[in-house]
Amino acid sequence: MLFLFQTQQPYQRQPDWTQMFRGERITLTCEIHGGETTQWVYEWRRPRRYVHWTDDNYQTFRVSKSSSGDYMCRSRPRDDSYSSTEWSKSITLSVSDQPKAVLSVSPSWLSPGASLILSCEVEHPSAGWRFYWYKAVPDLSGTSYSYELLPGSISGTEQDSYIIHGKTQTAGFRCRAGRGDPEYYTYYSKPTFVWSGGSSPESSSFTDPLITGLVSGIFLTMILLLLLLCCCRQMKGEIFSIPFFQSKFTKIKH
Repeated sequence: MLFLFQTQQPYQRQPDWTQMFRGERITLTCEIHGGETTQWVYEWRRPRRYVHWTDDNYQTFRVSKSSSGDYMCRSRPRDDSYSSTEWSKSITLSVSDQPKAVLSVSPSWLSPGASLILSCEVEHPSAGWRFYWYKAVPDLSGTSYSYELLPGSISGTEQDSYIIHGKTQTAGFRCRAGRGDPEYYTYYSKPTFVWSGGSSPESSSFTDPLITGLVSGIFLTMILLLLLLCCCRQMKGEIFSIPFFQSKFTKIKH
């Protein structure tokens, strides 16, 4: 991402976005309006630190939560240490944790031949995102599934919605968003499942992992409960086999 400062002029081109996320890479560039024939050195004012005179008219770094704040630059001719430009107008950055993508689908229950609309939203709304759309694909074992990009979204889409025409089978979807160069990604959204009123081999193959997982979970829970019950009974028998508890228990019975 590139932000541009200009000094010696009140005009400053604003960046595309100032809402940043932890781990994004940013480049700040300082330019001198009308000073193309002069060799300049640059000074930077950043939150909690200064970068004193340097030959580089840019600063590149990955932002963290501590990067929130105001940024300014100024310049002076390389051979004149007594004069400098005024400070540029400040650019204020706000840095948040890596955002999550949130997927919604409409409708959630499909009738035969109906179209499906996927919508993807980024937490802490900001600009510059491209959206990537994924469909769940069951593996050969039928016990889990992976995700593959939907057609047309390999490079992402500018639109935050994606329409699937004539969708009739049960399926699962998720999304994420990316921006910048190198591209910075949000977390994946949680999977969202869409159910079809009709039945087909494809819908059965998709729901098999869910059913298998549910049955396995119930079976394991029952085994754990039985083991816990057996342990409790065994512990109870060991306690009452001790002479002290036997005599106490006998007196209570009398």
